[in-house]
Amino acid sequence: MPNPQTTSHGIDRSTPEPGAGTLGESLRRLRQGRKLSLNDVATGTGISPSFLSLVENGRSDITIGRLTRLVEFFEVSITDILPNPQAAEPDIVRAAERRLIHSPAEGIDVYMLGVDTHRTMMPMLLVFQPGARLAEYGRHPGEEFLHVIDGILELTFMGSEPRILEPGDSAYYPGDRMHLFANASETSTLKLICVDSPPNL
Repeated sequence: MPNPQTTSHGIDRSTPEPGAGTLGESLRRLRQGRKLSLNDVATGTGISPSFLSLVENGRSDITIGRLTRLVEFFEVSITDILPNPQAAEPDIVRAAERRLIHSPAEGIDVYMLGVDTHRTMMPMLLVFQPGARLAEYGRHPGEEFLHVIDGILELTFMGSEPRILEPGDSAYYPGDRMHLFANASETSTLKLICVDSPPNL
């Protein structure tokens, strides 16, 4: 069941019933359940009302950066709005049970490796198609650890030259240091494990 919450500003922070429908449908139910217009959400996130409408109606995908802004605005967990495969065990995530953030526009898939994000850490498997990159720099509280499994990662901190990480290489840095991921190869897929603490989605 949803968990009704109200902020000091009187805005209902209830989450939608998890697991039903698409991401766009979940975002629409979440917005409507809080009696917010598309313009209200646009003002709070910097994402245009027309684009939000397209996402809600399944006519456009959304980048990971924009989805992060929506999660922060609604003050929910990403696992509250992603389709929810039925987990057979409470502490184990089987491959078929992983929740997926799919961003075709960026060529990136993010697989959530934890049951939910109400934990100390948020482990993820990131898969970048050849030449794929995040559309915008990331920044969040806490710390971030990453480890390259396959391919070549181009890791860029704002104001610094890109660093190249190959299979077996790792990085560990403050999450509030503006950072950007890109697949440095135009022919091979990039796979890496990324762990954020605390969770930022």
